[in-house]
Amino acid sequence: MEHRNLRVESEAGVATVTLDRPERLNILGREVLVELDAALRTLAADEACRSLVFRSSSEKGFTAGADIREMGALTAAEARAYAALGHSVANRLERELPPVVMAANGFVMGGGVELACACDFRIASEDAVFAQPEINIGIFPGWGGSQRLARVIGLPRARELILTGRRVSAQEALGLGLVHAVVPREELHGRAQALAKELASKSRPALLAAKRAVNNVSEMPLAAGLEDEQQRWALLFGGEDPREGMAAFLERREPRFRTAEPPEGPA
Repeated sequence: MEHRNLRVESEAGVATVTLDRPERLNILGREVLVELDAALRTLAADEACRSLVFRSSSEKGFTAGADIREMGALTAAEARAYAALGHSVANRLERELPPVVMAANGFVMGGGVELACACDFRIASEDAVFAQPEINIGIFPGWGGSQRLARVIGLPRARELILTGRRVSAQEALGLGLVHAVVPREELHGRAQALAKELASKSRPALLAAKRAVNNVSEMPLAAGLEDEQQRWALLFGGEDPREGMAAFLERREPRFRTAEPPEGPA
């Protein structure tokens, strides 16, 4: 698929998706969301993909958020469809892909924060600024922000940021738990790639199973989550990677993992 607003590259198990509309600070209009959704769907089905870096080509920022010009003309029904598209992108990042590392620089506004909360790791440059400013234009976060932000930084802090729309510096975001690390701007993409490369050295089935099990913490009661963990853990033994990983450990060598989906069905 040809990309107009993105760049998609893959090397040694690491996919890199770059928002590439710098002249508009990567505004997330419908065209961009459709393209991003399709790219992520393709990568989710690619068994060679074991980790993903989500980044921006703009020096000014990751994204200015949703396209306000587009949103200003929406009917309620059209707004529902627009929200569904943003949710689809966030859901793919959170549920369908191997671990996703977001590299956040400059402005990370609105929908950018919502997509960030759907990623597994968030690394920010020192100049990064985060905000959910939707309240200032008469709406609120509609791509999962009202739910995921609270799960990432806690309900009281999420309530404050969503209801006030105030901006948060990279260092404050680190203190809130919104990002995992803050690095100099020139080190941002190297740090994100290094983490993604480390993740890509591991078993894809184990990465996917672990990610899905951990996501259940916020979605299932404890008893159901523990049952799901047992099921996913046992199903991994239907594949080759556990035996290869354990043999490599005992033989003191690097494992040679396959790149396949975890087995499905009852253990």
